[in-house]
Amino acid sequence: MAYVKTAIALCASAVGLIKFLDDQWLTHIGWFLLPVSAIVLLIGIYDYQRVRKSINEEKRDGGL
Repeated sequence: MAYVKTAIALCASAVGLIKFLDDQWLTHIGWFLLPVSAIVLLIGIYDYQRVRKSINEEKRDGGL
């Protein structure tokens, strides 16, 4: 869940930098943050699936 919130915050920051500010450097930073937010979201999805698989395997094995 933290990855999703971080990705949303990065995406919102990127859009804000791109749309509302006229400074060229900040626009470049905004464009850089968009793919970073997508990468963070993908990492979060991967981590969620990995942990869910681990929990399900523990349930099948009868716990500790």
